Amino acid sequence: MKNLIGITCIPDLLRGVRSFPEAFMDLVREPIRQGSGLEIGHPPGGKRPHGLRAGFDLTEFRARAGMTADTFADNIARQMQWSTTYHRLPDSAINYLFDHLPVHHLLLSFEIPHWLARACTERGVEFLDLRLSPLRFGRDLYMALRCTSEILFDQIAAHSVCEEELRLEAALLGANVRMHRERLENERGFTFESLDGALLFVGQAPYDASLLAPDGRSLRCTDFADELRELCRGRRLLHKGHPFAPEFAQEEREALQYISGQASQPSQQNAYQILSCEDDVVLAGISSGMLQEAGRFDKTAHLLYQPFVPLAHPDEAATPNAYQQIHFQKLLSPAFWHQVLAPERPAPRLARLPPVAHNHARETFDHWWDYSKVMTWERAFPHEAFMRGGGAALRQRIEALESQLAKVSSTCEDTGKSS
Repeated sequence: MKNLIGITCIPDLLRGVRSFPEAFMDLVREPIRQGSGLEIGHPPGGKRPHGLRAGFDLTEFRARAGMTADTFADNIARQMQWSTTYHRLPDSAINYLFDHLPVHHLLLSFEIPHWLARACTERGVEFLDLRLSPLRFGRDLYMALRCTSEILFDQIAAHSVCEEELRLEAALLGANVRMHRERLENERGFTFESLDGALLFVGQAPYDASLLAPDGRSLRCTDFADELRELCRGRRLLHKGHPFAPEFAQEEREALQYISGQASQPSQQNAYQILSCEDDVVLAGISSGMLQEAGRFDKTAHLLYQPFVPLAHPDEAATPNAYQQIHFQKLLSPAFWHQVLAPERPAPRLARLPPVAHNHARETFDHWWDYSKVMTWERAFPHEAFMRGGGAALRQRIEALESQLAKVSSTCEDTGKSS
């Protein structure tokens, strides 16, 4: 980028979740400095100086957006206000923010809200947005990058993950899961629920940002009743609820039953058991990332709304909202940021860290989704680790207590008979 002199960090300033977005900005700060020579400021609202112009007051910005200090302190009230402003923000708040944005700075965001992306486009401010890729079946997480600069887009494209790699990763994971499934069925007599002839609806948590419509509503399956009714025709209905929202999952199953006229049974299989199975199952959902994973496993999936992270296809022309996927290790590489942000400068002394450990990103952020089940399901190592880490002693103690309880029960029965 020509005339780029700095980078300003602007996460979603109204959501109230600091740890996750700021973690990514912390992770890239030193690689960017070494690779491009550019300093990136800290997000406003923390203890360290932010990268906006002097005088910016985060409380004032939130007040102009309609969020008082009391509203922001109340989790429920903040969530409701954030939902209504995710797509549109009052001009007063937007103008206040951009009046304090330094010139010739790239805006760096994480899960950039729609209002900020649109405001940048309207004002000709280039931004780079970071997100986790919805394709989570690889040996480590992929990062998804979107930028408004064609130059940056082309330079990132040189590092993007190719489709062949994605299909290889999916094939490796699928073969892994099928092997353990067959072992469990043939050697231990376990019977999996059949998914043949089913339409499986993939649910989400009700507070998911990907469900927010432009009018501020959080979309529900009832908003797509006609489409779901047609997809259910000739198929039985299964439901995979979000594990963090069991009560909402029950409400969703009841709504699906009303729409389809048939009971929607909860599926007990995890995401990769479903995607890797050989059954004739079709997936549907509003915007779950699992639906974007399905194609790499040769499964049919129907996305009823737009994906939260629309992915660019390596072999197709770029679209304005497309995200390119890179390896997590690239994000930590000074050489990557040098080639993307400042290729005209001398190359950094250290191109990259030595290879990072398997699952480094998952370990760092403690985000596993259903991949953790692949790692632990029917595996000897986690079982032995538990047993050697105190599980064996715990089992012995429980067995001793059960034995004592049996003796006490027996004594009480004998006493009762004799009396």
